[in-house]
Formats: sequence, C-alpha cells, structure tokens
Amino acid sequence: MSTNCSVQRSKAIRSKTAAVLMLGGILLVAGCGSDKEGESAANASPSAGANAAASSTPALPMAITASIYDRGTVPAEEGTYESNRWTKWMNEQSGVEVKWTPIPRNQETDKFNVLVASGQAPELITSYDRNMLSRFVSQGVAQPIDEYIEKYSTSYKEYIKKHPELKPFVTFNGKTYAIASMRNTQAATMIWIRQDWLDKLGLKQPTTVEELVEVAKAFRDQDPDGNGKKDTTAIAMSNAYSAVLDDLFMARGGDWFVEDGKATLSFFTDRYKEALTLRKTLYAEGLVDKEYVTDKNWARQKQLWITGKAGILFDTYNGGPTVDFYKSQPDAKLTPLPPLATKFGRNGYQEEVPNYQLTIFNKDMKNPQAAMKFVDWMLDKGWYNLSYGMEGVHYQLKDNIPVTLDTDRLKKEVSYASEYRIVHQQILTPEFLMARASSDPNDQKVQKAVGDAVTVAKSVKYRKDFPYTPAVDEFTDVSGQFQKKWDEIVTKVTMTPDLNAEWGISQIRSEWEKLNGKAIEAKVQEWYEKNKADFK
Repeated sequence: MSTNCSVQRSKAIRSKTAAVLMLGGILLVAGCGSDKEGESAANASPSAGANAAASSTPALPMAITASIYDRGTVPAEEGTYESNRWTKWMNEQSGVEVKWTPIPRNQETDKFNVLVASGQAPELITSYDRNMLSRFVSQGVAQPIDEYIEKYSTSYKEYIKKHPELKPFVTFNGKTYAIASMRNTQAATMIWIRQDWLDKLGLKQPTTVEELVEVAKAFRDQDPDGNGKKDTTAIAMSNAYSAVLDDLFMARGGDWFVEDGKATLSFFTDRYKEALTLRKTLYAEGLVDKEYVTDKNWARQKQLWITGKAGILFDTYNGGPTVDFYKSQPDAKLTPLPPLATKFGRNGYQEEVPNYQLTIFNKDMKNPQAAMKFVDWMLDKGWYNLSYGMEGVHYQLKDNIPVTLDTDRLKKEVSYASEYRIVHQQILTPEFLMARASSDPNDQKVQKAVGDAVTVAKSVKYRKDFPYTPAVDEFTDVSGQFQKKWDEIVTKVTMTPDLNAEWGISQIRSEWEKLNGKAIEAKVQEWYEKNKADFK
C-alpha cells in the first residue's frame, strides 16, 4: 500500500472505512498513497502542548529501540527482522528511527530476562505475556506512562478513552504501564474438518468428543482420499493441538480455574483427567501421527494436512485453510467444526482477551516523546501498510477496502510485517475478509473459510475464569520450569501403554509440590480475592 496521499484523503478514507468496518473500534483505518502522508504523520503525532513542553529541554534524537517477535518468517531475500523493506519504510515515514531486537517467540521469557539482567533490554518491550510484564513492573524495569500519554500523545490518548475494556490489561498498581490496542478478532483456536470426506463416507459432522473419535476412526480406515490404500492419518496437529484438546474439557494446561471459590490449576481438576485420557486414546488408536513428538516445528503435520493425508486439523481459526492447501486439494471442502460437547458441557474455542500485544516502556528509555510519536503514527497510519502492503503493489482499494492483488507476493513481502504493529485498528469480519480477497479462487476459498471460522468462534462462550495469568511473582518464577516437567509427564503418559491419566496427574502434583506449589496456590488465592471484583 502506498503512503503517497494527502492527509485529507487519508482522513476521508478512515472515516468511510470506520463506518463500514469498525464494529468494535478495532482495526481498519485506511491508507493511501502520496509521499506527503508519511511526512504529515511524522509531524503531527505529538500535541502542540507536548512540543511546547519539549522546547524548554535539549532536543533528543527521535530514536528508540524496540523488541519484535522472531518467528523465523522473514524470507532471506527480504532481509532480517532487524533490517528489511518495512523497517526502512517505518523509519522514513514515522519520523522516528527504530532499532529492532528480535525475540524468539518460544524463548521470550528467558531472552528478556537475560537482556534485562545485562542492561541491554530494548526501550519498548512488547509481549503477549502480561504476567512477565507485571513482574518487570514490580522489579522496576518498566515505568508508568500516564504522563507521557497526556503530554505527547494525541491519537493513542483518545483511543484508550474509547476502549475502557483495555484498562485492566494496561494497569498495574493503579498506574498505566503498557500500550495496547484492540484485537482484530478474538477468535483463536479451531478444529477443521474435511466436509468432503464426511460426505464421501456418509458421515455426519461430529457434535461430541465421542463422535469425533468415531469419525477419526472412519477417516483412518475407510480410504477417504480414494487412493485404494490405508494411508491416511485422521488428525493432524499444530502447536495449538494441546490447547484445543484441553479446551474441549475446560482444562487448558497450566491455566487457573475457580473451583468452589478456590483458585485451582487445571491439572488438579477431574476435567483435565478426561483431557489426558482422550490424548492417550487418540495416540493409542493411531488417530494422530505417532511421530508428532519429534516434529518440533510441525513441518510433518503441515505436510500431512496440505497433501490430503489428514481429514481433521487441530489449529487456529485461520490455520487450516491456506492457498497452498487448496492448490494441493482443489476439490476439498473445508469447514470449521462447531464446538464439541463432553460430559462437562460444551466449551467454546479459545477467546482471546480484548487487547493485542502489550508494550511497556523500559525505565532507561532516553526519549519517551519519540516512543509516543511512533505509537501515534502506528495507530494512525503505519499499521495499515504493515497489514496490507503498498497500494498498487500488494493491493488496490475497492470501496475503501484493500483488495489483494497477488496472494503469493503478499505472503512473501508483507505477511511478516504485521509483527511490527505495536498498535493497530484492523477488524476482521466475514464480510471484510471476502471483500479483500483477490481474484484467485483459492484465496477466495481461504477468506470464506476463515470468515466462517470467525463466526463459529463466537457461537459458544469460552470458559476463562481468570482474564489473565495471576500476577504472582512466585508463580511466574517457576512456571517455565513447571511447564517443562508437565510436558514431559504428559508425553510419557500419552506414549506409554501401561500408564494412565491418574498416574500422570499424581506425577504433575509431585513436581508442583517440589516447586513449593502449595504456597504458590495460597498466594494466587490471595491475589484472586483481591482482584476478583475486576473480573468480567
């Protein structure tokens, strides 16, 4: 998407787009196309009062350092997370020079701890993990930002007023310590199923966990791909497998629940015992790929799915339907499976919290005005290009909606750019997704399926007793170590024929108590009693 358009046109587009798309005030503002736009954004972010206040002090460089998740998705020809077309574009258009520090997504706690301890942490620290950020607040690593928002911000200051639902997530000890924006959708996880396989075998969509197991057995045994061989794996996985499976029983591994007024870890509920039993059944019956334990980056699982060797996928709301999938399986009919019932009732798919990522200001930040200027620019304009690309290159506007021109080019040159969106105003509705689909029939199938998943995700309420992980340092300090232990135990129970769920839970309890778990439970209960009035 080009940024070469006047501020007036940008405002007009944002206004029209908002009327059509911004149902929850979430993400779609609009971009346009002239060099003056980025220039205006750079000059307009701080308020006049902020400029007056700043004039009495020596001018500081408009430069900051910031973290970004490293998911290994930047193509080599695009550069690196530190330097690529988008980092250069942001520096040119925002008026703020940003130096990025990549943080491996699956190692963020350890990585941030090392950076903080060595005094090398970036000035903006962004994470989904509110508990980790809360600890940085209590340790004095972060600083309150109420004053900076008031003095230096225009757009974000108004935005946070319009979205009071963000307040609990950005507030620590009564002060604002984080920047956040609304999510583009609260949909998260999903079970995808090949409707064409169900039709071929004369099966109905499963509505219970027991029916899912029976459908999986049919997919395993009855040659749904029609090649005359018994070579299909019923269920393929992703890194969401454990979450989706546990959520069926309202027992997400490592989450806290309120049981009879008491804060309780999921592992110590009857519901988790059933989740672990199902996991073991699926493995023992050969309904999942038995090599999944060594499939660290899920490449084998993706291959099973894309090549049509699996009929069910435990993934995210947008993980099953892809252009590559439909290219490989042109006759496939893919559908998001409505939430399944268990003896505990029907739980919805994971519903994300309202906020997107949270960003704290390092206490050592040299120029908070530059940071707020960058946040305002990102909220006003930057997020749009980082979401959709450049006008005339990656999309064209049609009724103020960015219609994709080339899905392959978009994937290569733009898909990784959304990692830089500290704040944004995009909203994903089924109508919007279909409207922005390219002329590629496969892309149209993808957007239709993802839109259907967004609808399905809203159909049943997801049980989440705690809106976020309890801000208890003692729990944060051992959570990583504890997770490694419970992962090992769950894997052992799953793969060992003569071990059952009861044994596994007893082992998890033993490891928990070695980490002073009883005392931590008391701390979490105390925290819950203090904060439960704020829970929705």
